[in-house]
Amino acid sequence: MTKDGLHETPATSPMARPEDLARKISRFIRKEGMIADTDRVLVGFSGGVDSATLLFVLREIRKELPFDLAVAHVNHLLRKEESERDEAFTRETAKRCDLPYFVERADVRGYARSTGLSVQHAGRDIRYRFFNETADREGYSKIAVAHNLDDQIETFLLRLVKGTGIRGLSSIPPAREKIVRPFLTTYRSEIESYAAARSIPFVSDSSNDKTVYERNYIRHKVLPLLNELNPAFKEKVRSLLKDIAEINSFFEDKKRAFMGKNVRTTDGDAIVPVELLMRLDEETLFRVISDIISSMAPFVPLREHIGLVEKVLSSQKPNLRLDLPSRLRVNKTYGKLIFTTKKPPETITESFLLAEGKNCIAPLGIDLIVTVLNKPPSSYPKNTFTAYFDLDKLGPSSSLAVRTFRPGDRFQPLGMDNPLKVKDFFISQKIPLESRRSTPLLVSGDFIIWVVGHRIDDRYKIDKNTGKVLKVTVKKSCQPFSIYD
Repeated sequence: MTKDGLHETPATSPMARPEDLARKISRFIRKEGMIADTDRVLVGFSGGVDSATLLFVLREIRKELPFDLAVAHVNHLLRKEESERDEAFTRETAKRCDLPYFVERADVRGYARSTGLSVQHAGRDIRYRFFNETADREGYSKIAVAHNLDDQIETFLLRLVKGTGIRGLSSIPPAREKIVRPFLTTYRSEIESYAAARSIPFVSDSSNDKTVYERNYIRHKVLPLLNELNPAFKEKVRSLLKDIAEINSFFEDKKRAFMGKNVRTTDGDAIVPVELLMRLDEETLFRVISDIISSMAPFVPLREHIGLVEKVLSSQKPNLRLDLPSRLRVNKTYGKLIFTTKKPPETITESFLLAEGKNCIAPLGIDLIVTVLNKPPSSYPKNTFTAYFDLDKLGPSSSLAVRTFRPGDRFQPLGMDNPLKVKDFFISQKIPLESRRSTPLLVSGDFIIWVVGHRIDDRYKIDKNTGKVLKVTVKKSCQPFSIYD
């Protein structure tokens, strides 16, 4: 290593067979379908031994599998002179290889402060955003990054320590969307040996030696101890990751099949039958709930979030509400679990007087059309939002109004002999808890004559002696209302 941190010949590991690496990576790329000869590949380049060797190997491979190649680098501005050196090395390497290059300078510390992320997570976010934006803008179909098998094992241990389920322990995928990882089945020692054998220049990042960072602590403190206990520890983890990948594939297939058949999306809400959710095994249920939450809210659901949803599911109460981060709510209501980000309807206590003709009730988001007919209609349309009343039974001095539910409200549903609490009627009709306070009630004087969309009061129905008829039609107006969904 030179004084400026530039490496020419790193130490060689006896485990590695450098002459085989390019061939091995080429086979892996073909097996996984990572890169085609028509692809344009952008290499995420830090300047370290992994990314420098990846660039060299890809240049070797494209002698047989022709594809376009370019370099992308982010200067994180974290290590002062080293960061400037890395950027300069990237430019020099790209020019020496006669490749296009793209460089971004980013205030990672500032971004970390503004988002609450760790510096490492902030740097990762910025890197991948830059890689993806550059690929989209410049027309690159693949983004190659240098994650290797040691990264896999370190990630496994980090997730194990922090606590995660089977899905969280799974290995990093070889390819996802535009990202490809050609080194994912290659140990770091193989990469270093190949770099030494081919005299591949690279730069050293001094922060990789600082054990204050979690990954470095795992790399420099934990793994050596585990290797002392079992020199084949890495191979054991590699084998375990393969088993976990198969288990994950099984549960992912179950999850996709269930969601495709049973999760319904309506007006931005996700709706799932409670009974079907309760039949799922624990792991598939976890994945279904986790995926629904992830698709609706900008946060990663933790085990405790899923556990809260599971408590709502298993409760004997028919109506429950759970508030999660990012204004996501989970409502359990009469056999359905509803995930929504909509603001709950406000409670409106005032009454709105009605006159003949069209009445716009903006706070309730409805129009009411009131019409007086000289005789009953010859037929009644099957429309739950149009109701007919015997005008004489309402009384000549009764004022017509619309309002929402109040505690203690009663009415006599059509077909019943005695009055019933409106609350009990809501329960019998399985009207969701949040919908009850937004369900309009048509009143004449002090009496409820219609629970809109559901039932009129039996005492005001049309009979053989009816003369004039009051017809009322309710339509959506300013805002959507749950009773119409």
